[in-house]
Amino acid sequence: MEITDVETYTLHLPIDRVVGDSRLSVTDMYVVVVELATDAGYTGTGWMNSLGYAPDLLERFVESQFADLLVGEDPFATEAIRKKLRAQTVYYGELGISAWPRAAIDVACWDIKAQAAGQPLYKLLGGEEDRVRAYASSMDAHHDLDELADLHGGFAEQGFTAFKTKVGDKSPAEEARRIAEVREAVGPAAQIFVDANQAWTVSEAIRTIDAMAAHGLDWVEEPISEFDLAGHRRVVEATEPPLATGEMINRPEQFRYLLDSGGMEIAQPDLVRGGGVTGQMAIANLAATYDVPVATHFYYTISSHIVSAAQTGLIVEYIPEYDVGPVLDPTPVVEDGHVVLPDTPGHGYRIDPAEKEARLVSFD
Repeated sequence: MEITDVETYTLHLPIDRVVGDSRLSVTDMYVVVVELATDAGYTGTGWMNSLGYAPDLLERFVESQFADLLVGEDPFATEAIRKKLRAQTVYYGELGISAWPRAAIDVACWDIKAQAAGQPLYKLLGGEEDRVRAYASSMDAHHDLDELADLHGGFAEQGFTAFKTKVGDKSPAEEARRIAEVREAVGPAAQIFVDANQAWTVSEAIRTIDAMAAHGLDWVEEPISEFDLAGHRRVVEATEPPLATGEMINRPEQFRYLLDSGGMEIAQPDLVRGGGVTGQMAIANLAATYDVPVATHFYYTISSHIVSAAQTGLIVEYIPEYDVGPVLDPTPVVEDGHVVLPDTPGHGYRIDPAEKEARLVSFD
């Protein structure tokens, strides 16, 4: 089997209000799609979600750097393709923006492999569970207390039992009040996670986590800079809730230090930064050797397959504001706090032609 054609295009999904976290505000999402056609009739689909971050560059990156290299390649040879695409980018930023399109290509290759095998992707990867628990994760840093309570209370009514809220830009007392509002809205048995998006120093993290923990926290995500490797262990030693991190880390080797040091208690590999299906599975297998749970970051449609197959797979993140579901066919099913995995061969999703026509962006 050979790849015969590479198509890349971008779709625009506006967000109906300003959302964000401790570091950014977002009003628009773009989905940069990569489709690989083969001489066997299979087409693999991968994509990158860009929150206004140069979607034109991501699209053109595939076209200018990777498309010609992919034509004629065997999509089953995912490791060989990864090596070839890394070699193309190693001298100007293998771990930067080039990681995103390489991951989308990897997802498309695995989509083809699973289609050809006649299996859903999670089964090809060794998974059995076709329902994966999800937590409702909102970009709610700009919500006031009433909005925050209404939002998470609404998620609870939809059947979610785990919730994540944004922190990091307020005083410890203010952050604690926000967690108290979420707790009141979702009930005493629910799990609450918080995400600071690297906003704090080690001492700030310890003070703020201590203030919030009275209301029950089931993990604290990215409390400090991804580059402060030793600081992660210091936070773990000084606070009670588990420390979750990893969404900004690119390669399995980078996860190993935090796992070795005890500074990563929940591993959160991101699909596009972490190397697609191949990379996320490698990270999940590494985490399993430390008996560390895997809770993938973002990209719930594909990452649910990973969590199903991972030895220590725990939960996936569902962010309604960034949901790519409206452009997919079939529409992903999220019910009673679980992602229902498609039973069709491949990862199960295609871009809806009508949505493609309606949302297509031209950069000419």
